[in-house]
Amino acid sequence: MAPSEEEEKKLISYSDDSVIKLAPSERFLKELLNVPFVFKRVDALLSVASFDSKVKHLKRSFSVIQV
Repeated sequence: MAPSEEEEKKLISYSDDSVIKLAPSERFLKELLNVPFVFKRVDALLSVASFDSKVKHLKRSFSVIQV
């Protein structure tokens, strides 16, 4: 689940010397935002990881159609 644009802006503008402390999940997201295209990369990795199961499902579906 990716943060909204507004959440991203708030996390990016957050300064470490601020009085407000970030929760561990917010610190994690703040660090992730330093990685270029991080959420697109994660989506791509998820697509690669689920590719084989999707292909198997499609093959089964096509075999049912052929029958």
